[in-house]
Amino acid sequence: MPEEGKHARPPSASPLARASSVSSGRYAQASATDMNQPISWHDEFTRVISCDRCTTASDRHLLRDAAENVPQPGYIGRNYHRTGVLLIGQNPGTPKTLAEADKPYTRALRQLRDEPTVDRYRELSSILDQFIPRWPVHGNYFPLSECGLALNDIAYFNVVRCRTSRDAKPAMRTVATCKAEHFSRWLSLLTPRVVVFIGKWAADQAGHLVEDAGIPCAFMNRQRSLSSHERNANRRVVVDLVRRYRG
Repeated sequence: MPEEGKHARPPSASPLARASSVSSGRYAQASATDMNQPISWHDEFTRVISCDRCTTASDRHLLRDAAENVPQPGYIGRNYHRTGVLLIGQNPGTPKTLAEADKPYTRALRQLRDEPTVDRYRELSSILDQFIPRWPVHGNYFPLSECGLALNDIAYFNVVRCRTSRDAKPAMRTVATCKAEHFSRWLSLLTPRVVVFIGKWAADQAGHLVEDAGIPCAFMNRQRSLSSHERNANRRVVVDLVRRYRG
């Protein structure tokens, strides 16, 4: 994860949104403002973990409690500022086989929420460095090695930051709230060179925001109905895009 006080980096000079070039003065203005002051990442992470805008009253599938089910900010690799490769998923999955490893991770999230200090942020960073390699965000989900990347080269967050029961798709009201509260802010702070959505659902919900920002983007198509040829073709598109625009 990045060091405290690391400045945001300006977006790529050659924007491409999927197959078209689009620019956004609104995004550029936000990025320029953030470039003038260091980013306090422990505060940004705490802001997400502390969010209480959504409840089970507004989304019956939402998982929220005082234990393992708290909002999850995401992950920022220590070398992300060099590559600018951002992955965006649907929402955090339930731990399943990773239940035991999940406990110290969610405990560190709660500790940072309750004590938003640099030390607590570093503790979370250390736990994530051990936990992230076990997440399914790479391998079949994303061709990390084919893109010439390691896990500490990427950043990752979800369109919706909360888990849902049985990994159900979040309600549209939840999606809208989370995008308004967190998505655009983090996109502006991270200023990625290229974005890859993990799944078509995530791209459908937030792809327009990335395109409006003039950032090159694509999505990993995880539909089970795809043939091996279609799956490999999609993989090649993503690899080519990332290799073209990554730092």
